[in-house]
Amino acid sequence: MKNLFCLSLGLALASCNTRPTSSTLFKPVAINYNNRTVLIPDGFKYKVLFSEGDTVVTNSGIHAPAKGSHDMVIYIPIDSSSEHGYLYVNHEEHKPNALLGDGGGGTVFEVKREQNEWKVIGDFHSVDFSKVGQTFRNCGGTLTPNGTILTTEEEFPLSNTEINSNFGITDTSDFEGEKKFLNYGWMIEVDPIKHQVIRKMKNLGRYRHEDAQCMPDGKTLYMTADNKPAIIFKFVAKEKGNYNDGQLYAYQQTDDAQSGSWIELAMQKDSLLNIIDVAVRKKASMFISNEWIEAVDDKLYITESGTNEFDFNNEIAMGGKPAKHLNELCRTTGNNYRDPFGRILELDLKTNKLRVLLNGGVSKKDSMFCFSSPDAMTSVTMGGKHYLVISEDTHGNKNGSASAAVVARNETYNEVFFLDLSIQNPTLEDLQRFMMAPEGCETTGNMFTPDGKTYFVSIQHPSATNPAPFNKSSVIAITGF
Repeated sequence: MKNLFCLSLGLALASCNTRPTSSTLFKPVAINYNNRTVLIPDGFKYKVLFSEGDTVVTNSGIHAPAKGSHDMVIYIPIDSSSEHGYLYVNHEEHKPNALLGDGGGGTVFEVKREQNEWKVIGDFHSVDFSKVGQTFRNCGGTLTPNGTILTTEEEFPLSNTEINSNFGITDTSDFEGEKKFLNYGWMIEVDPIKHQVIRKMKNLGRYRHEDAQCMPDGKTLYMTADNKPAIIFKFVAKEKGNYNDGQLYAYQQTDDAQSGSWIELAMQKDSLLNIIDVAVRKKASMFISNEWIEAVDDKLYITESGTNEFDFNNEIAMGGKPAKHLNELCRTTGNNYRDPFGRILELDLKTNKLRVLLNGGVSKKDSMFCFSSPDAMTSVTMGGKHYLVISEDTHGNKNGSASAAVVARNETYNEVFFLDLSIQNPTLEDLQRFMMAPEGCETTGNMFTPDGKTYFVSIQHPSATNPAPFNKSSVIAITGF
């Protein structure tokens, strides 16, 4: 019965009528499950700025094809401009690469908007990660108040053997006196202007880092984990701008979910290497695959993408506490959970209260409309209102996010939605579909220029059978706001 309740949650929420109506920024695009390109509303246009295989230049002068799996995009203004800046792009790869370095990576390039069109100025520059023994599947991250970038490592091998057998990387030699596999799974600080790494941030813990959010105080950092279980982490630096020294915490929700607290975690090496287990034993709240995190005023918004099935037996035995909404909505039998659609969470930083802002599911008004597996997310202010801009990552329609015919074709379609945050209790019908993405891709890495007039987004791993340019990963700029 709880399975049915979880699956029908989106239908039930749609029955609520006593709320403000969402303001309309554009005419939403129609659902299209035969799409091989980017579909956006009338009046908007896109331009491809950077694609997998474009020529990049290393700091040593080597020219090589750019890596793929474009993920996080960060716009860094030049002289506070919204029309001239740098773009930093993560590469969520874990492949051998003799020219650019094994594993993941990053690319930086200058962009400028002239005569209402974005152009790339000069070369694409590959970030040099050799100083820290390379990197692994760079996913999300954040721009610090110092102008550096904290980029995440979303995955790590469990042994040196796995580095070679699973990922084809032949260099398994020790790094700085440690086994090579222990060098992956951290956050990394990067100087985007010099195209080089500064350090691996081993004080922030080793786990599947998904995303991070630097706060305006220059000391507080929030982080998410794409784990099962997932933990919400907070780090507070001892001094402003120095995220290399401070204290790490894990979020713990109260039993009634009306508040919460931050549990102090041990900062010793052995604890940081296994920080998820440490947090679970300290009775931290557990989630299912948290993705991106975005601060808007005094609230954090977090995507929880969910999973088809997960068993919390071991973690509950260790002392972990599933978040209240998981127990209410998705617990089936024993400590088994089914969470096919995921949701948007809201954490009030003034009260530490965490609530579900919007559950995924199938729309009551249109059975073809399913909001599922929310992942990458950003925010923008337009017309005096704050909006979340949310991307899906449905992993091959695992959550029933498309029609049976599409699933039978083994295809994947993801969408980008705007959500008006002035609506206190939004429903699926308040989502405004801004983009239908090309078949096979995940839409990710999204960020606006400071003036809100340009939206940068990565088209990650689209189907190779799509017509060019969307047969490979790319970053596009969308204008027309």
